[in-house]
Amino acid sequence: MKNWLNRVFWLGCRWLLSFRYRVRILGGEQLSGLQGPTLVLPNHPAYIDPPIVSSHLRLHKPLRPMVFSGTYRMYFLRPLMKLVDAFEVPDLSAHSRDAQAKTLQMIDAVARQLQSGDCLLIYPSGRLQRGNCEVVGAARAVYEVVSRCENLNIVLVRTRGVWGSMFSCAETNGPPNLAERVKSALGWVLASGLFFLPRRSVTLQIEVVPRNQLPLNSREAFNGYLEAWYNADGEQPPKFVPYHHLFGPRDGDFGKSQLGAVHDISEIRPKTIHLVNELIQSHLGRQLNESELVPNSKLEALGLDSLDRMDLALKIEQQFGFRSNVVADTLSGLWALAEGQLPQVDVKPELAPVLWRQEILQPNRAELLADTVARGFVLQAIRNLSRVAVADNVSGVLTYRRMLVATELMRRRFEDFPEQHVGVMLPASVAADIVFFALHMDGKVPVMMNWTTGPANLAHAVQVTGVKTIITSRKMIDRLGIEVQGAEYLFLEDLKSGIGKIEALSALMRTYLLPRSYLARLPAQTPEQTAVFLFTSGSESFPKTVPLSHRNLLVNIQDGLEVLECDQRDSLLGFLPPFHSFGMTGNLLLSHLSGIRCVRYADPTDAAGLVRCIEAFRPTMLFTTPTFLSYILAACQGDELQSLRRIVTGAEKCPDRVFEQCKQKASQAIILEGYGITECSPVVAANRVSNSKPGTVGKPVSNVEVCIVDVDTQQPVELHQTGMLLVSGPSIFSGYHNYEGASPMVELGGKIWYKTGDLVSQDEDGFLYFRGRLKRFLKAGGEMISLPALEEPFLVKYPADENGPRVAVEGIETHDGRQIVLFTTEDISLREASQVLLEAGLRGVMRLDEVRRLEKIPILGTGKTDYKQLRSAIELQTSDL
Repeated sequence: MKNWLNRVFWLGCRWLLSFRYRVRILGGEQLSGLQGPTLVLPNHPAYIDPPIVSSHLRLHKPLRPMVFSGTYRMYFLRPLMKLVDAFEVPDLSAHSRDAQAKTLQMIDAVARQLQSGDCLLIYPSGRLQRGNCEVVGAARAVYEVVSRCENLNIVLVRTRGVWGSMFSCAETNGPPNLAERVKSALGWVLASGLFFLPRRSVTLQIEVVPRNQLPLNSREAFNGYLEAWYNADGEQPPKFVPYHHLFGPRDGDFGKSQLGAVHDISEIRPKTIHLVNELIQSHLGRQLNESELVPNSKLEALGLDSLDRMDLALKIEQQFGFRSNVVADTLSGLWALAEGQLPQVDVKPELAPVLWRQEILQPNRAELLADTVARGFVLQAIRNLSRVAVADNVSGVLTYRRMLVATELMRRRFEDFPEQHVGVMLPASVAADIVFFALHMDGKVPVMMNWTTGPANLAHAVQVTGVKTIITSRKMIDRLGIEVQGAEYLFLEDLKSGIGKIEALSALMRTYLLPRSYLARLPAQTPEQTAVFLFTSGSESFPKTVPLSHRNLLVNIQDGLEVLECDQRDSLLGFLPPFHSFGMTGNLLLSHLSGIRCVRYADPTDAAGLVRCIEAFRPTMLFTTPTFLSYILAACQGDELQSLRRIVTGAEKCPDRVFEQCKQKASQAIILEGYGITECSPVVAANRVSNSKPGTVGKPVSNVEVCIVDVDTQQPVELHQTGMLLVSGPSIFSGYHNYEGASPMVELGGKIWYKTGDLVSQDEDGFLYFRGRLKRFLKAGGEMISLPALEEPFLVKYPADENGPRVAVEGIETHDGRQIVLFTTEDISLREASQVLLEAGLRGVMRLDEVRRLEKIPILGTGKTDYKQLRSAIELQTSDL
């Protein structure tokens, strides 16, 4: 029955196509009597040639076409795909280890189908034709399949006459939008009355080739043979055939270049180009010649197929730290990816969903409603059930009602977990918010895993906290390719698939009938209990585990609300990852527990995407680091950032350049620079909207008390004197978890203080001036040498740009003195660097011992410079001397 329907469908398809296409078949007689597994290999000049070929070839069994996932899953094609029993092929247009694995599995599956006697249609090039000739390049799938299947009929098909049609790349120099072209074609069919369409002449040249005549000794030889056959009659210029005898265009626009995309390489550093070229040569196992080392060199022409290109792109992402949602197809594309300059898929600016844009006519004051996280969230949800809570590009816009229902459904999935501490490894997203509050509603403690620190530190985190399960997503792990020793992943996709409609409807009805019943089922918790485990950044030492209590977090949030002076008409863009203390307290908790709307964005390095998000959702507040803020400002081209009113920045000193850029591109916003530490939940001090002072990190927040002491005597210093900062208050943690090192606390004046390890001074108005990390001071000749002070003149002269920091100073004390190194991405000699210090008034012990050039200054996932890695590099070199 299915075969009969298949045959009827293709006969009907052939009849419909005949009104536009006059098809002539050459060599069709070779197909008669053909038995056994058959592989049909056509060239691919346009989207329209698959139905033409499939409907005109007569084989002994139904022909199964292989169709890329993006096309297979189109709403108007999917039923037809199932009818013709099409074989779905993974889409390799975005980087993904999962897609790589599925492609290899697909090759195995195709080989098995052929060995069982099926007839399959595969396009050897794996994509639409881009120029006047068919290019198979380095594609591997067909070669792998043919190599594995010995008893196989090979049918080559050369299609002529559709290159230049609206379904080809001739006008667009890239795949046309299939859905739009189908709509356009249907419009012309109706306008011409079907029977009066101008017809396009198409020729199908068929040749059955014995397998033993194919050059299977190498992929290059096999693909070269196919290319030579497809292009045997020379280049085929695109041909335009009008869509109507009287109306519409008379000529096609075929003037666009058929070369690969050339990216602007003026801003790409030669060192980056060199390193990327080395990666390519290592992958190929050969040197690239001069003719290949040009920006528009097509990667497939170099011998890299789609899997090779994806593998290289993933390696570049890991090595250089930048990501893109497209796979480069030219050499300059890989160079641009390594510099973070590979354009994302062109996304037209869109308005945020209507629900997000609804005006809040009677806003509540942004305030906390409870002294524990779970109770505070549920109370805020009940208070604002119909108001927007959060949004992102995956989950859409969620009201507090939907957020509460989703959290309750997720909570039930965690009920059977025997362990109290559960790992969470998710980017800033609605999903991360739901998982976090679901764990709290079930009485569990989230352990926020920082994936940027690598497998060793993640394994350490698991060991210290006793985590057995980490909640994450397949998409994320597929991209990261990371495993955590000692713990198992539990994927959100699996958790969501277990939620039934009746269960979801029941939870939803409770929000209408008995919303306060959610409060009754909350676990008994006290403000002193641990609410979350975070980890120190690791910029100065091995990451330590920081337990923060409900009181720590909620007191700090209350202090933050006082700094912001906001209400529920405000909205927030949250993109810092939740393992970041600023991202946890400022982005995740503050918004939900105070009733402020928040839009999430998962990738903090995608500056262009962040700018689009701000333009669409028009948030009024932004919590960020200077590094990420500089990326956003650099990506802003117009007035996209004008909705911003408050930009809170911390984690590192905000350069003057960023302040100036902000005045130009986000002129309605004020930058509130602050100071915080993970151990302090994290905010210690901040400039206020109504009370700020440039060059400072502001005044201590309401619930934090500070004391500045002499490093040696541990006694308080006078105003304007630099000393080590001690802090005390209800937002300060009680000590590290499972830590055997020295206590971070000290007693002074009958009070327990936390030693921050940071050097500050305070003026008569109470403003704090950050002077640097105590650990970033060296002692030589009995004098303290401030590494931040040595670094400052270079930061001014060589400010960070969209590629990250350009300079960093680090040093160590050695047995015979010290070794202080300027690390830089610029061409600076030691003599030139010394002159910069002299011009800044630094001399004597305040000098450099070495200048070391790097391709990229290492940074942590928090955006801070990774001084630990730089110090290790100095120690390694010093130990070798």
